[in-house]
Amino acid sequence: MEPLGNLFETPAERLDAFIAHELLPTKETKREVHDAFQMIQRFLHGWCFKEQQAGMWKVMKAGSVMNGTMLKYKGEVHVVVFLDCCYKYSTDASYHHDMLMSMKEKLPHWKNLANISEICVNPEVPSSLFFTVQFTTTSEPIDVVILTAHNILKSSPPTCPPPPETYVDLIEAGGLPGQFSPSFVQLQKSFIRSLPTKLKSLLRLVKHWYLQHLKFSCPKASLPPIYALELLTIYAWETGTHKAKKFKMSKGFVSVMMLLRDNKDICIYWPEYYSLHNQVIRDFVKQQLERKRPVILDPVDPTHNVGEGKRWDLVTQRAAQCLKSICCFDKRNKAIPAWNIKRVRSIQVTVKRQKEKDLTIWVDPFDPIQQMKKHPNLTLLFSHQQYLFCWEPGSWQNSLRCHCSLADYGIFWDVSIYLVERLASKIQLWVKLPGSKSPDEYFIGSNDLIEELMYLIEERQGLPPGQHILMFHGQHLQMGAGLPFSYYDIQDGDVLVLS
Repeated sequence: MEPLGNLFETPAERLDAFIAHELLPTKETKREVHDAFQMIQRFLHGWCFKEQQAGMWKVMKAGSVMNGTMLKYKGEVHVVVFLDCCYKYSTDASYHHDMLMSMKEKLPHWKNLANISEICVNPEVPSSLFFTVQFTTTSEPIDVVILTAHNILKSSPPTCPPPPETYVDLIEAGGLPGQFSPSFVQLQKSFIRSLPTKLKSLLRLVKHWYLQHLKFSCPKASLPPIYALELLTIYAWETGTHKAKKFKMSKGFVSVMMLLRDNKDICIYWPEYYSLHNQVIRDFVKQQLERKRPVILDPVDPTHNVGEGKRWDLVTQRAAQCLKSICCFDKRNKAIPAWNIKRVRSIQVTVKRQKEKDLTIWVDPFDPIQQMKKHPNLTLLFSHQQYLFCWEPGSWQNSLRCHCSLADYGIFWDVSIYLVERLASKIQLWVKLPGSKSPDEYFIGSNDLIEELMYLIEERQGLPPGQHILMFHGQHLQMGAGLPFSYYDIQDGDVLVLS
């Protein structure tokens, strides 16, 4: 195959042409990949499982050949074998292992499969075999991955969400992350296959960058799988263009590179298939979203955080390098602006008030609640005697602290909160003094002013007036502004610091 053009030397306005010339597979490549799949399918149907009482239920294509993002220079096909004896999840992989070893033993002796490489078991992909086939001495090798799967979805429509029990059983099985993902390949096909052609071109470009400019330079590193980058690209398109079928390729590519460069705050998921109305699924997804970021949940398998435990620092370095190349600059040598993409999906918050109309705003769940209260639609609603309260039926109830975020309470999806009048009462506060090992105790009214407590401290400690400030969670409490403790959401048992 002729040498590839250099992405980093391609002007931004030529990216579409670069994809068309360098990345789109030829008809010959597509035919050879299709022939490879047909060959493996014949092997499985007609020879490998011919004498097996409990064999396979069906065979499906997966990977880039399934979702239409195959590259010109990388022929590959993933073959998923659904074993018909497995109708429930099982963490015991012995049967799958036996079936794979049977395939591995028989494949080299099948006369219709010529020019096959050594067959390997990929330790990073559970229940899988990897090898290459080559039809002629001049054709390019085709990578083949065979994966075994459970027949969990049975005859469920491939475009419809499975019943919640499917995911409840998945969660309770307690398998390794991604262990059962091949069982949901039909849903993955439905999720990706219908994407617009332009987006699939962007997926090809990102995949090319991953293979040639990330994996090539870090061949032994434990990098995130290409699937993680594909999901981030889809997320960038969904939130950056509102699912537009047409967009500028250069802007899309820059947006993905910036998302990869600043990946430490990413926390995304798709609720299309696993219903968050089910309590078991909801609680599990909450736990997943609270893990160390970046968090990228597989749209079809909530147990699979696709980028967990990988070298995202290397992704950051290479993406930053890419953003300095000419493919990310316009004709005037100005950096191409990215789409407006948040690192986490905004959620709809409905504020309910007694005898008043509900108000709805969109909020980043990682923003402090104090910032949410300053939203233009809400700022005039609050008095110093009011606070926000959240109640989830059958689960929990909480007053929402201003210095916390909705994410701190495990809220990552649409929620209703209530504006509640705060009853005036005496509260117990603790004040840490400079040089003191234990804090001092004070009792004061929740609607008293900040300066009233400062006066008590100065009097008790014999301090000169006006020489100290009070801090609460890193925030300076203003004196002389007529602000009560309720303004800062200071409640019974909180600790203040005298500085």
